[in-house]
Amino acid sequence: MKLEEYLALYPKKHIIFDLDRTLAHLLIDWTAFGDIFSVVATFDKPLSKETIPFHELANRAIQKHGEMAQKAICEFNETYELSHYGGYTPNDELLTFIRKNQKTYPFYLWTSNARKTIQDFLQKESFITTFKTIVTREDVYFIKPNGEGFKKIYIPGTELSDYLMVGDSVVDEGGAKDAGIDFFKIDYFST
Repeated sequence: MKLEEYLALYPKKHIIFDLDRTLAHLLIDWTAFGDIFSVVATFDKPLSKETIPFHELANRAIQKHGEMAQKAICEFNETYELSHYGGYTPNDELLTFIRKNQKTYPFYLWTSNARKTIQDFLQKESFITTFKTIVTREDVYFIKPNGEGFKKIYIPGTELSDYLMVGDSVVDEGGAKDAGIDFFKIDYFST
């Protein structure tokens, strides 16, 4: 089902997009991202030895160690992404949808990528002012599947049922669930 078809069946007033592997596939070589465990080891060796996904490691480290951990993880994340970034492949279907519907919906971007990393995409696609709110890795303590990022998007007094999260992963879906909003899965880059 296409996003337009979903919205015809389940009308929404606010649409939130993930970026990587949703609006575009960021060409980042993630093979050495496991070095984040070494960063966490500098302040929590036991946690760094656990076999858990990156997002869980980051969220647990920050929950346990606060601002110091958040700063260290954000710095590592930004440096890693920028040094391994090689452009992006657009999701033409969704980009066309956004361009055609800018007057119909307020759009938001909620990504776990660093703000500097996403600038190339935003500039090349002329989306600098397209999103009412952009929430990046640096804007929150906890990344998806934690719903903290949604709190930066939510407009007080609006209904949660009016929001839709569009993403590609179980982490995006978990963020939507934690925020109490509906989720629409994109599989444009799954092949």
